[in-house]
Amino acid sequence: MASPARGFDAELTADTNASAWQVRGPAGAAVLSLRRLTQTLTLAGATRPDDPRDPVLRVRARLRIDSDFGTSCQPGTDACLDELNASRASEFAPLFARRAVDLPYAYVELAGLGRGAVDLRAGRQLLVDPLGFFLFDGVLARLNVARVASVEAYAGYETRAGFPLSNGRFERDGLLRADRADWDRSLATSVLDRAAAPAVGASLDVHPSSRVEGRFSWRRVWSADGVVEESVAARGAVALGSVARLYAEAVYVVPLATVSLGTAGIEGYPARGGRWTVEVSRVRPVFDLTSIWASFWIDPTDELRAAYSTPVGRGNDLSLAAWGRRYALDAETLPNHPADVAAPYNGGASASFRRRRDRWDLAVRAAFEGGDLGVRGNADAELRAWVVRGVMRVDAMLSFVHVRDALRPDRALDGVGVVAGVMFPLGRIAQLAVSLEDDVNGIVGQRIRAMSVLQLRNIP
Repeated sequence: MASPARGFDAELTADTNASAWQVRGPAGAAVLSLRRLTQTLTLAGATRPDDPRDPVLRVRARLRIDSDFGTSCQPGTDACLDELNASRASEFAPLFARRAVDLPYAYVELAGLGRGAVDLRAGRQLLVDPLGFFLFDGVLARLNVARVASVEAYAGYETRAGFPLSNGRFERDGLLRADRADWDRSLATSVLDRAAAPAVGASLDVHPSSRVEGRFSWRRVWSADGVVEESVAARGAVALGSVARLYAEAVYVVPLATVSLGTAGIEGYPARGGRWTVEVSRVRPVFDLTSIWASFWIDPTDELRAAYSTPVGRGNDLSLAAWGRRYALDAETLPNHPADVAAPYNGGASASFRRRRDRWDLAVRAAFEGGDLGVRGNADAELRAWVVRGVMRVDAMLSFVHVRDALRPDRALDGVGVVAGVMFPLGRIAQLAVSLEDDVNGIVGQRIRAMSVLQLRNIP
């Protein structure tokens, strides 16, 4: 008698990243020589039911550990960078930590309950929707309706800085938070103590046909200080046969009564391959609504952009783009702005070419933008070539940058960067990459970064 077979799918990926670089330090320190070891472990598993209509249990988790060592202006004495030292308050670096453990996500999901009608998920989850990136600890339920729509609802707590296993990676700008339990209260008063923020949200996905799709989302986050975020968003697309597609997206911030993001465009697919797009967009960056920065506009823009990409012969790709940008810094957007001052405009264009062959890959890119706010140009070339196929690959990049800022003439610069590296596949489950980068410009002088990455994947 044969017994029933049981099985599951599993995945294990590990990355070890060692890097060393130099930056300008806090409180006027000339140069910081930084060294960091980052280790990342990703685990995933899923059951294999006998009946494809039965529920599937999935588990996914990712752990990240950052360890900074030797971080100081004078190695051995730690003379200009310290975590908590009241005697050197002017050199205190808030939020700096030599060791940090982060859990980017970790959840359990039961998918396909009720013959595929219901999905449930619990744990730390990352949502990506028209409202942007959102990381929270809680539960999510999804109801699938007749293969033409789905409804989601979730509740929990926003994953914020200052709490265990969280670095606040996806928090909105405007406020800095940390666990201040052991801090001298006179240090870094701009850094607030951690505070929990409950969150609720819902969304509706509709796809009545292969040509039409749409998504509507709502989210509200609040704390003891008030509403942190409340926004609604809509995104939709309509296919015009097989040759073009119309799309649009908008995000409305309820407390500010404004559209923070609006995009509409058309993209087409030429018969010989490639893609073209024409798009108009509005961006009004929004901060944490409990922050004073929520009352300011930072780089509000309106933009018209056109892009075209196409294959050019076998193994070659060409991409072109052009845009015009209006910085909405006039009396209409800022009530206290002088009425006789018009909004500044900039325009630009970019081009890239990529050539792929069996043993090497070459890419060349260039972009230029100029107008009322100054000019900016950059160009780079990147080469990847196998010295011995499957054994050693060399990587190289050369880049140039030119900046003239009309608002900050003292920040004008011309710079050049060089990157050289080598990659060694280690069998079928690992690879090792080592690279050295040297950047030179008139503001920071010369800065060097060395990096090595060991990646393990698909371990049985």
